[in-house]
Amino acid sequence: MKHSLKEKCFLVPKYIILIAFTIMCLFPLVWLFFSSFKTNEELYANPWGLPAVFSLENYKRAIIEGNIFQYFGNSVIIAVVTVVVAVILSCMVSYAIVRMQWKLSKVTLNIFLLGMMIPVYATIIPLFSMFNKVGLLNTHLAVILPHIGVAFPLAIFIMTGFMGALPRELEEAAVMDGCNIYRLFFKIVMPISRSSIVTVAVVTFIGVWNDLLLPQIFLTDAEKMTLPVGLTEFQGQYATDYVVEIAAVIITIIPSIVVYIWLHKHIMEGMVAGAVKG
Repeated sequence: MKHSLKEKCFLVPKYIILIAFTIMCLFPLVWLFFSSFKTNEELYANPWGLPAVFSLENYKRAIIEGNIFQYFGNSVIIAVVTVVVAVILSCMVSYAIVRMQWKLSKVTLNIFLLGMMIPVYATIIPLFSMFNKVGLLNTHLAVILPHIGVAFPLAIFIMTGFMGALPRELEEAAVMDGCNIYRLFFKIVMPISRSSIVTVAVVTFIGVWNDLLLPQIFLTDAEKMTLPVGLTEFQGQYATDYVVEIAAVIITIIPSIVVYIWLHKHIMEGMVAGAVKG
């Protein structure tokens, strides 16, 4: 496609701005990566320089001394359970609101969407009191349940937008072929909604994986802590082993980066689909 001279003049500053923003976003990650191979002396002497030797010693110490694998496993358990439950329940609720005929469907949708206005930090004290009474404190369930509640409003917003645009003729044809409601939902609706489901799953996963506050408040045993909390273990009272902590940070952010790069096309499709109601 040929561009006019006026359009070309606008393209130059646009690309300059995009390149500048890209560098601003990538620079902290690149700096962390190279700093994770340094010694503390190299980091203090020249924070912006390259390491003299690319050694994996900091990663070994982070894994062995920092119990990173244990924290990693706890984060995986909490994140996976939260994502699976949040995705399945939000899909069911969204389908019931959009497709089933009942009087309070719109009111129910608005109640769920109001949850987007309530920050999770405002619920910490009542949640702590309730979990303490029922004996859920210091369990992974105490972290999973609030995250599911936080993920629900956005998930339902995205899923209702997508499911509302699905052609009813597709479901009617399936019913005429003898499909019951369960097969219709799990065999037809959910596979078609893959892009929106992936969007909900990735957004929820990243939010849970990077959360520091809830595990710090609801968990007390070190063996139950998640990765973000485990990073604080490298900070001593009088000194901090920064290079080992940086290596642990790299290990922590790798899953989020891999998941986003792997599924970013579906995320873009899901966000667009969820933003347009048919």
